[in-house]
Amino acid sequence: MMWVKEIRRLAVQGGFLDGLEVNFQKGLNCIIGPRGTGKSSILNLIRFALGDWSQQPREFLHNVTGLLEDGQVEVEFVTEFDNIRKIQRRIGRYPRLYDHKGELLQEGSDLKFHLEAYYQGQLEQLLDQGGTVLMDLLDRTNEEIGPLLRELEANTAKRVQLQHEYETIAEKAAELKEKVARKELLVKELTSLQLNEPEKRKHALVQEASLAEFWEKLLSSRLKGLRYWLAFHHPACRLEEGEWLNPELVESLLTQVGQTLESSRQLAQELVKVLEAGLAAIQEISAALAQQHEVQEQQIIQELREQGFTGCQELARRRQSLMRELAELTGCEEEYEKLRTKAQQLMEHKQVLLVEAQRLEDAVSRSRKAAVARLNGVLAGNPFIRFHKRSCVEEYRQFLHQLLQGVASRRLIDCMVRRIDPPALMSIVNQADAELLSRTLECGTSDARQIIWALANRAESGRMTEISIGDQVQLYYRGKSGVEAVNSYRLSRGTQCSLLLPIILLARRPVLMGDQFEDHLDNGCIYELVIPRLVDIKQSRQVILVTHNPNIVVAGQADWVIAMTLSHGQGRLQVQGRLDQEEVRREIMSTLEGGREAFCCRLEYLGVG
Repeated sequence: MMWVKEIRRLAVQGGFLDGLEVNFQKGLNCIIGPRGTGKSSILNLIRFALGDWSQQPREFLHNVTGLLEDGQVEVEFVTEFDNIRKIQRRIGRYPRLYDHKGELLQEGSDLKFHLEAYYQGQLEQLLDQGGTVLMDLLDRTNEEIGPLLRELEANTAKRVQLQHEYETIAEKAAELKEKVARKELLVKELTSLQLNEPEKRKHALVQEASLAEFWEKLLSSRLKGLRYWLAFHHPACRLEEGEWLNPELVESLLTQVGQTLESSRQLAQELVKVLEAGLAAIQEISAALAQQHEVQEQQIIQELREQGFTGCQELARRRQSLMRELAELTGCEEEYEKLRTKAQQLMEHKQVLLVEAQRLEDAVSRSRKAAVARLNGVLAGNPFIRFHKRSCVEEYRQFLHQLLQGVASRRLIDCMVRRIDPPALMSIVNQADAELLSRTLECGTSDARQIIWALANRAESGRMTEISIGDQVQLYYRGKSGVEAVNSYRLSRGTQCSLLLPIILLARRPVLMGDQFEDHLDNGCIYELVIPRLVDIKQSRQVILVTHNPNIVVAGQADWVIAMTLSHGQGRLQVQGRLDQEEVRREIMSTLEGGREAFCCRLEYLGVG
């Protein structure tokens, strides 16, 4: 997303401001005019054309729809790279971006430009959001902190992903751990089901029959292979007709090979005879075993009947059931160990990222502290900013309350939040160091053990290390009497806004647009706190303000004034130009001062002039 350095021109076709074309200059641009003439509409159309398509709220788009209808807005602007661009946008259509020659560069929702815009009443809403908004405003004045925050954000995203993977693996590992425990119980139960004597004998009969069958098959296979070898792998060796260089040596070689083959044939034939004899013997043994087994099985069956055959059958079925269940659990130990190793690797990777995150957070805090000191010098002590490192812990507190509900008291949790940051607490939990936790929290060892047990048995407890414990700043006000600074939260809403506005004006990069954000400020605050900042900031940053306050325009030394009027139910441009132009002065006098006669009457009554 590029930021907008300067807005050059706005042209509108259709809607309430149909035919409007206004120019803007570097420095301070002030839009004045009676209420309902379209001053705020100008800013809204600029926001509509250049704003982030995906981030614009539905209510804002609805208002722009009523304002623009089926028309088009066109804004010419300068990017941060000093490129002149022109953007056109209609309701319900993608914006189109052109270069300074009018050639189409891009069209679509990916067009995003950054400018800083504050609408009417937004200062009060910012105050209601607390210190994090003020910190965001201060970060905009700090050129060094952007890369650090982006790097820290990427680090946090990686840790969140690792934590998600860890929780998924931990859930699977818990299921496998239950299976491993179940398998151990099954093995113990199966061991306890001892075979009685008749069953042992019956089991031995099965083993004997299986052994005889195995050797019979083995010898049959070997015998078949040997006969195949004799039939096909000993062809007669004959001398082919032809001319040889050494016929005597060749004849001698063939004779020797023939003798060797004949010897191996004889040995193979003898081996066949031995195997045939052995196979016949094994078959005789198998037949004898079969006869004996038939007799012995009848005896065993009789003995089982005498001992209670039904009970033995139930026992056998129970063993079969246990063995089937054990078969289903085969390999669960190995899988469990793999998951444990993977979870440990994830946590080690996350620990490395936590160390890097700590370094980045310290660098961010140092940069912010230096920026606050610099801003306090620029603001000349009014408002006065106080910086508190890593003190925004509410989310951390709520997270621990949720995890430790019913385990630790609220007082103990609050003490934990104040004294131990998330990475340190997670390290204590991983090491199961109840003594250290007990000393740190000044609580009993049993309480410390309960806390560690509760956190260690919840996979999601690791999320605490991704909770952002941010820095915090507070605004203070020093009155003209020079007494001790007062926290801005003890002041009126108008005074709070007057303290916030100078900080908004200190950001140095994109165009700043404001819609009557001085409404809650008295003229004294405006002249004392706002005007000096405006005069300073407009030297390096374009500012476009909708205002009804003459001090903003005149004392702020506006570089360009746009005066709006209402004609036939539509907003129209009355005049635009510089302060030294007579028609501009006349319009300022008429719109902001109530006319020359009213202005002179006040001067005469107050004895000024």
